[in-house]
Amino acid sequence: MLKRIYNKTIILTRNSSILKRLNIYSILRDDFVIKKLISLFSIFLAISVITFFLVKLSPGDPAQNYLRASHVSITTETLTAARKNLGLDKPLHIQYFNWLTDILKGDFGTSYTKKSPVTELVNEAIVPTFQLGIFSFVILIILSPLLGILSAIKRNTAFDYIIQVLSYTGVSLPTFWLGYILIIFFSVSLKILPVSGRGDWKNFILPCITLVLPLIAQTTFFIRKNILEEMEKAHVENAIIRGVSKKRIILNHLLRNTSIPIITVLSSNIMYLLTGSVLIEEIFAWPGIGKLFTTAVKTGDFPLIQILLLFFGVMSIIVNEFTQVLVKYMDPRLRIKEKSKAGGVL
Repeated sequence: MLKRIYNKTIILTRNSSILKRLNIYSILRDDFVIKKLISLFSIFLAISVITFFLVKLSPGDPAQNYLRASHVSITTETLTAARKNLGLDKPLHIQYFNWLTDILKGDFGTSYTKKSPVTELVNEAIVPTFQLGIFSFVILIILSPLLGILSAIKRNTAFDYIIQVLSYTGVSLPTFWLGYILIIFFSVSLKILPVSGRGDWKNFILPCITLVLPLIAQTTFFIRKNILEEMEKAHVENAIIRGVSKKRIILNHLLRNTSIPIITVLSSNIMYLLTGSVLIEEIFAWPGIGKLFTTAVKTGDFPLIQILLLFFGVMSIIVNEFTQVLVKYMDPRLRIKEKSKAGGVL
């Protein structure tokens, strides 16, 4: 039936000069967008299934958690009433269908402990997490390419050896250990930075350093490796022989050809800055998504756990799609390949 509707739509658009002038005809004929939307929705469904059943398999009874949060004594009668009220008396597949239906309607449930819609709690926590993540990401995209390129250009010098040692050290440091060491040194001993909380710009310093330092080390090492591999290729050696300036070699030969892997690894770090901040927010009592998630796990707040897991999954989809679009924009070969496929469809 859907195929017949689609074919009729194509016939109507072929006979409509207005739609042709608006270029809607070519959009409808190209099924790339439709396939992409179906793919994204399928991924979302898979994430929702994993989220729902992962929470259901976790230890603890949601009805008991609900009664404890409501300060109601746990008896057979109250458990039965709570399970009926929460819909836990129905089969699992019915529970999942009802939960998914409510999500598609925009109803994500009510928190057991806070007694308020979980969307309100998430909306309040998103801002601090995004602030911390964006600030850390700006530091990452400034320092990592700079240190990686300089280390590769100054290969086998003292500067290169120092960057390599710092990179290996930064990758090896446990995040929680680094956070506590920074607190002891800068907050307890020197008393120049706040220990925890979200106040002025000083509160950002220690969480950002703890969050971004391992990423800077890892990304710097990756960029250095890619630049060194590119420097050994024939076109770079020919440019050096022709007397091309070092600046043009770096911009036109090294960065242009290594931009795709660099952009890919930098984009992949965006997801870590959002989900990897769970431990950081717990250490520094940062009122973000990570702190909210750990609190929900401790209290067994199942609706809040579900929406946060779903949020992490959806964010990974968005970041992945953004990375693919950016890579296609940067690489003309991928654009030509995609256009040729579209031309084949048309």
